[in-house]
This record gives sequence, structure tokens and C-alpha cells, in this order.
Amino acid sequence: MSKIYEALEQAYRARAGSDKLVTVPHMSKIFTDQPQINVEEEMLCLYNNIDSLLPNIDKRIIQFIGSRQGEGTSTIVREFAKMAATLIGKSVLLLDANRVHPSHHVYFNFETDHGWQEAIMDKDLAEKVFHQVDQSLLYVGRSSNSASFTPEIFDSPKFQSFQEMIWERFDLVLVDSPPLKSSPDGLAMAPKTTGIVLVVEAESTGWRVIQGTINKIKQVGGNILGVVLNKRRYYIPEFIYKRL
Repeated sequence: MSKIYEALEQAYRARAGSDKLVTVPHMSKIFTDQPQINVEEEMLCLYNNIDSLLPNIDKRIIQFIGSRQGEGTSTIVREFAKMAATLIGKSVLLLDANRVHPSHHVYFNFETDHGWQEAIMDKDLAEKVFHQVDQSLLYVGRSSNSASFTPEIFDSPKFQSFQEMIWERFDLVLVDSPPLKSSPDGLAMAPKTTGIVLVVEAESTGWRVIQGTINKIKQVGGNILGVVLNKRRYYIPEFIYKRL
């Protein structure tokens, strides 16, 4: 067992309540030879874990965040959003909060003149910043075209109005935050969300970095639900892991 996995086990299973450690297999393995249903099954498992941690809360804003670039956060949250909209039948809003490296508008192939952060300050833009993916229940909000960080907007009274507006319209709001190390925006938004999923690249991100991220999120009042252990390597056949 690696130090990372050991540290996460200790950090989460030692806490009171029902916090769980959630793992996702090596994503590159899933996206090569594995059928799509495997991805959907893993995302459904993640959804059920989150659901069990937030009973009696129908409207949710779930934030996904990593400590550093390359954890695979955008891939995880995107697949989670697609699954929730198609399999669960939730109306889902995916907010790309990474100003420096926005990616979801490229993946879903759309352009817009404004980002959702701008709609916080100008409510007339609200209907223009959410892009519907085909005819599905999934909508995507691109990050602002401005690369400057503005964490203060999340403390603005206008953010509360924006939050109430998206809660009325969507069942589930997912935030793809920039890595904590590269932007203060994710940390500023943390206390405004229902819960936070920390994405960790297995056997790459040091456990001290992970613990530091956890501590910073807790200090601002963020509710950490658990950890997605991404890009996990299987040194013995995967079916044996499932029997352990």
C-alpha cells in the first residue's frame, strides 16, 4: 500500500461520521480498451457515495478540485456530469472555473463571448453563458475569458443571487475548480458549495501536499466529502483487487 493511499485512509476513515474514500481506476486504461460502460459504472459509484454523504439535500453544488495541475480533475468532473445527466436524469450545470486553462468549451465544441463569472456581476448575461450539450439535460458554463483571478466575487451579494438562480434551474451544479496551487478562486468558492471532492493523482501527488490542501479547505469552511484516487496503477490483475 502506497503512502498516499495510507494517508488518505487514515485522514478520512478516522473522521467521525460517514465520510468515505472513493477511488477511480487508472483513467487512461478506461479510455483505451475498456467499454464506456466501465466509466459510467465508476461515475455511478461516485454519485452514490456522494448521495449517501448528503442525505435530504436535493439541490447540490459539488466542487471538484486538485492540489496541482495534471490530477485529472476536468476529466473526472466531465464524465461525472455526463453520467448524472444521461443515467440519473438530473438537470446538470457544469461550471468551468479554470480561467487559465479552461477546457470544457473545447471538449463540447462551443464558443461564447462571456463566462459565467461575468454573469454573477451582470444578471442579464445569465441566459447567454449556459450552453446546452446537444438536446441533453447537461449544460456547460465556460470560465471567464479574463485570466485575472477575482476571488472576491464569491463574497459579493450578487453571488448569492446567482447561486439561487442556478439552484432554481438545475438539480445538480458541478464546479471544475483550478488546482489549489495555481489559483485562489477554488479556495474562495469552497465554503459556498454543498461539498467538495478532492481529486488526487495516485502515486504522484505527495501526501504532505494532499494534507495541506485538506487543511486549507477546512480552514475556509469547505465540506470535504472524500477523495477520488485517479490514475491508479494495478500491479496485479484488476480482478484480484476487486476481491481484496
